[in-house]
Amino acid sequence: MKKLHTDIVPIVVTFNPDESTLIDNLTSLLSQVQYVVIVDNDSTCDVTEIIQRLDEECFNRINLIKLPHNSGLGKAFNTGIAEARDLNAVFVLLMDQDSIPESNMLSKLHNAYQNLEKQGILVGAVAPRYRDSTSSQLSQFVRISRFRLARIFNDKNTNYLRADFLISSGSLIAMHALEQVGEMDVGLFIDHIDTEWCFRTQSKGFALYGVCDAFMQHSLGDKHIRIWWGRWRNISFHQPFRYYYMFRNSALLWQRPYMPEAWKRADKLRILCMLFFFTLFSPNRIANLHMMLKGLKDGFNRRTGKL
Repeated sequence: MKKLHTDIVPIVVTFNPDESTLIDNLTSLLSQVQYVVIVDNDSTCDVTEIIQRLDEECFNRINLIKLPHNSGLGKAFNTGIAEARDLNAVFVLLMDQDSIPESNMLSKLHNAYQNLEKQGILVGAVAPRYRDSTSSQLSQFVRISRFRLARIFNDKNTNYLRADFLISSGSLIAMHALEQVGEMDVGLFIDHIDTEWCFRTQSKGFALYGVCDAFMQHSLGDKHIRIWWGRWRNISFHQPFRYYYMFRNSALLWQRPYMPEAWKRADKLRILCMLFFFTLFSPNRIANLHMMLKGLKDGFNRRTGKL
C-alpha cells in the first residue's frame, strides 16, 4: 500500500464547485496525503453532500470548514493554513477546486523541496507544471525580464527551475516560510494573491522553484480562445467583476515597494493590452470597460476588500 504523506496538508478552496471535478481532485489528493482541509466560501450548493459521494474512509479524512460568507481566496487560504497548523502540518499545498494533481505530484514536490534545501537554498515554495483542462496546453515557469514575463524552459537537464512567480494552485509551502514571510493578503480578495505573496517572499530572501516533472490538470478561466499576438497565446475570458479585481489589485501592487520595478513595467504593459483587447473583442465589452476603469480608480485610491 502506498505510504501517505502525513506532513503535507492540502487546502482546497471551494465556491460553487463542479461536483465531478471536485471529487476527482479529492480522490487524487487523498491517495497521497492523510488529511485534506476544504474551506468553502459560502457556496450555494451543499459541499458536504458532494464529498459524501466519497467512500467513508476518505470522507473521514476531510476537514470541511464553511465560511459564513464569501470572504475571498486569501481569507480562505489563511483559514485553511490555521487548520493545517492545528493538524501539525510541516507543509501546506494550496489547491483550487478545479485542479487535479497527478498521482505522484506531491511526492515530486516534497522531494524537490528537500533536495533544494540540502543544497543550502532557502526555499519559499515549489510548484508543478499544469496542463490546461480545455486546451491541453502545458504551462512553463516564469521569470521577469525588463518589460515582459519570460517563459523559461527545462533546457539544462535539471528538474528544478528558479522562477519569479508560481500560481497558488499546486504550490507546496513550508509552514516555517509562512511564519517568516506572512500569510496571504486578505485585502486583495481574489486576484494577484499569488503574485503578491511570491514577490513578498522573494523580498525576504526566499527562492521559488518550478518542478518540471510534477504535473497537474488546471482550468484557466471561464472560457478562452487561442490567438497570435507575438506568439500563440490562450486568452481567457472572465465575468466583468473579475476584471475589476485584476485591474484594482494591479494598481495596488504598483504602489508597493517590495514589488520589483521590472514586474511593474511588465504588468502595466499587460494591463494596457488587456484594456485594449477586452474592450474591443470580448463579450460584455461595455461592462468590462466599466469594471476595468473602476478597478484602476479604486486601486490608485488604495481601496481593498470585496467589491
